[in-house]
Amino acid sequence: MAMDKNTIDNDVRTIIDEETAHVFAPRPGECLACYVFRQLGEFGCNGTHRFAEGFRDRTAPRATALLARLSSMGACCCDCEMFLNAFTFAAKPWITSMPFGEVIGTPFGSEEAIDMRERFGIDEPPSAKLYLCCRLVRRGSTQACGNWARIRRW
Repeated sequence: MAMDKNTIDNDVRTIIDEETAHVFAPRPGECLACYVFRQLGEFGCNGTHRFAEGFRDRTAPRATALLARLSSMGACCCDCEMFLNAFTFAAKPWITSMPFGEVIGTPFGSEEAIDMRERFGIDEPPSAKLYLCCRLVRRGSTQACGNWARIRRW
């Protein structure tokens, strides 16, 4: 039995839409800053707040003042300005809700995990992947987790 072209096209569109929704979905408990940082790393900035707005729409639709708040923090035009003017990594961003060793894929007390701490020190993270481990926020929050520190504007 031959499938007609419309059925195949609809099936393909459904698969693409489902996968797209999955890729752009915030992880459970993920904060705004970790989500936007992760998406910018994958897809780059297009000069808009597409990721911040997408996060708000999916997780905190009542946060209608989010863009105004970001703008007041210096992120008035696009997502990447959040990391130029509003947020920076906290002093120890790799201290997450998981033990250090689990984050880098080694047993917590292993020599490799200890060597990573000593080798990179307090201000230099061992891997950008560690920043993707959000410390988690409550459902509906648009606040940044403890991995991020506000950049104070004078």
